[in-house]
Amino acid sequence: MSDRSNWFSTRATLVLGVVLTSSTGALFSLPAFADSNDAWDGNWHGSITPYGWLPGVSGETRYQLPNGPEVEVKNKSDPLSSLSGALLLEGDIRKGNWGLFGDIDWIKFSDEKGRFRSIGGERIEGSGDLDTRWGMKGGLITLAGLYTMAHGTLGYADLMFGARYVWLKGNISWNLNVTGGNALILQGSGHLHNQTHAGNGIIGVRGRWTPFAGTGWYFPYYADVGTGDSDNTYQLNIGVGYSFHWGDIALSYRDIKYEQGGDDKFLKRAELSGPSFNYTWQF
Repeated sequence: MSDRSNWFSTRATLVLGVVLTSSTGALFSLPAFADSNDAWDGNWHGSITPYGWLPGVSGETRYQLPNGPEVEVKNKSDPLSSLSGALLLEGDIRKGNWGLFGDIDWIKFSDEKGRFRSIGGERIEGSGDLDTRWGMKGGLITLAGLYTMAHGTLGYADLMFGARYVWLKGNISWNLNVTGGNALILQGSGHLHNQTHAGNGIIGVRGRWTPFAGTGWYFPYYADVGTGDSDNTYQLNIGVGYSFHWGDIALSYRDIKYEQGGDDKFLKRAELSGPSFNYTWQF
């Protein structure tokens, strides 16, 4: 694994450790919630959260040309530029301290600007002549067991342990001429596509902090790190919300990142980050 990947793993693990330590340290000595919505009363409880997410996406992907050379492409988009589809839903169910968590994301970007980063291993200086159009779609599925480490008047903290599966499909088109040495590599117009599937084990913490007694305000948080088919991956989510008798609404910021180091992998690096609006119905 590269020094950059090691640095990334250390940083993500450190963030998770800080969140985990601060959450449990503040909550373990607190009394349990005593209201009628006590999720730890020994009965079944759950929640469903549809949410809107406006992520910007940046990444580096690989494609194979028919005549042999490999093309590496650098992609970047703004949150509101060309997001053309999304289906986002998460939920949990618990009884006592144990529970299950699930999160399903499907996102599609189309007609975005990108540029070739290298062809056949040779780096290309970025210029207007190398601009291309690209699209990407895919899904993320997270399934995890939950164990409540602490809960009380200041909130709760759940330990998560499970897996996340990612599927991404990308395509790129161009209308240009690029030469490498004396050989013509790209000519006129063309189109390439590729995809990847990756499963990773994850461990993390999720919960909420409710420091304002007698009000509905709270701060939700989520952090996980993982590895497996990807060299490393993480997800961070933090925000502010308000509780009503029927459920919650919250505004948060979500950041998800993947890295793969294999030379044969379509996805070299991908990061999706942006604001999300969450509506939670509790039952």
